[in-house]
Amino acid sequence: MKMKKILASLLMGVMTISLAACGGTKTSTDSSNNSSATASSDDKTFEIIYLTPSTASQFWTHVGIGIENAMKDLEEKEGIKVNYTIVGPAEESQTEEYVTAFEKAIAKNPDAIVTATLAIDATVPKAKEATEKGIVLNFVNCGLGVGDDGAYQDYYNQFYYCSNDTIGEMAAQAFLEAMEKKGIEKGVVGINMNVENEALNHRIQSFRDYMAANAPQLTLTDTYYNGNVVETAQANAENIISTYGSELIGMYSGNNITGDGVCLAVESAGIGSKIVSVAVDSDDIEINALKNGNLDAIIVQDAYAQGYKVMENAILTLLNGSNPESSKQVNCPPVIVTKDNMDSEEMLNLLDPTRLKK
Repeated sequence: MKMKKILASLLMGVMTISLAACGGTKTSTDSSNNSSATASSDDKTFEIIYLTPSTASQFWTHVGIGIENAMKDLEEKEGIKVNYTIVGPAEESQTEEYVTAFEKAIAKNPDAIVTATLAIDATVPKAKEATEKGIVLNFVNCGLGVGDDGAYQDYYNQFYYCSNDTIGEMAAQAFLEAMEKKGIEKGVVGINMNVENEALNHRIQSFRDYMAANAPQLTLTDTYYNGNVVETAQANAENIISTYGSELIGMYSGNNITGDGVCLAVESAGIGSKIVSVAVDSDDIEINALKNGNLDAIIVQDAYAQGYKVMENAILTLLNGSNPESSKQVNCPPVIVTKDNMDSEEMLNLLDPTRLKK
């Protein structure tokens, strides 16, 4: 496409000038052809791939709804056509399959790839390869760093994320508020997370740091990792419950899969009214647990908005030949959802973005 040629020239020029260059837009793979031209009204069909970390996860499905809605809106507004494909492994834990899917996506030489990664080290060289080929590469929620650290920003075009430090701090705040409501003053807090990951670990450490500064009387367990398997998360929570008994006053779950397992364990033990439980991200199990008292709060990222923005940016970058954002990392703050506010229209849309699907 003519669009590809101008973007090849732009990318090569910027990469020559500075190592701080942005990830460029889609270019021709024929290096012998250096002519360029702006995309015309007859040349606005784009191939875009959503490489999801999990086709089974509700969270990534919610991101996908935002992606698809942005695509439909831009097709109508800009008079373009997007050939859209979703690829990726079934489960987040299948990181090798994710990397293989990334390789295959690059081989298809699309105009853009929007993705999220839970395997940073293995993804970095793939991101570099994609960007050097002129593919517009945008990350959503989980990128090559924690967000505002600027890690490997030469290897992608744009990153929309939710600060994991903020998530951990808000989870701690919600935990302490729930403790006060239940009249709990001290005890042991079980810490649960899906995987060890440079970015996701900030959700745990910021929770620990906030508690150390604001509730030093509490004892926090080591982090129980579950490999992003609900059954393992449930088994870990059951182990914490049996180990600490009456000393246990609550649990923190760093993602929705972990939260699912903890909610199931709390329900099975019948201790929802006796302890505080706070989780991150929403799905059906967590929403039901919030309703029935087995979960006190969910720190909810706006998965829909992140998905919408990441696709909108990819398309506008392709259309304009440059990234419209002034910053390559844009933070999309989370909110605290409790039983008291979960039925408002705003919170219902956050908890279940399928309500917004076009």
